[in-house]
Amino acid sequence: MASLRIDRHGNPDPVKDAVAYQRQSVSVPFGNCIEPSNVKAGGQHCPIRYQCSGCGFYRPDPSYLTAIGDHITSLRSDLEIASAADNADWVLTNLRQQIDSFTAVADQLRATLTTLPASEQEAVLLASHVLRRARAAEPLPLTVNRTGP
Repeated sequence: MASLRIDRHGNPDPVKDAVAYQRQSVSVPFGNCIEPSNVKAGGQHCPIRYQCSGCGFYRPDPSYLTAIGDHITSLRSDLEIASAADNADWVLTNLRQQIDSFTAVADQLRATLTTLPASEQEAVLLASHVLRRARAAEPLPLTVNRTGP
C-alpha cells in the first residue's frame, strides 16, 4: 500500500522508508496522518476535526477506499438533513466541499488502481481487505502479571 499512497491533492506520495513512516504517522478513519501533534496523541488530537481531505498532513492509500466511500455517504446524508433543517449556508457549503474533496481523493485512488496490472489490482484488493479487518479489530487487553515482590 505504501507505494500507492497519495496526498490530499491526489499527487503520488509513495513511502521511501516504511519503518520511518510507521513512526511518523498514525492511522485515522480515512487514511494516515502525519501531523505531529496528532501522531503523538495516537490519532486522537486532530486540529481540524477529521476533515482529512482538506488537510496537508493527510495520506490515504487504497485500503481506505471503503471508509472514504462510507464517509461520503454519511456526509451526503448530513447535507440532506442540514438542508431540510434550514441551516446556515456556511454549514451546507462546508458539507458540499467535504463531499467534493473526499470524492476527488477516492476517484484518484481508483484511477491509480486501474493503472496496475490485473494481478497487482487483485493483490491490492486482498491486502486492503486484510488491513480493513486489522483496523476494525478490537485491541487485545494488556494484562500485566507480576511475579515476586
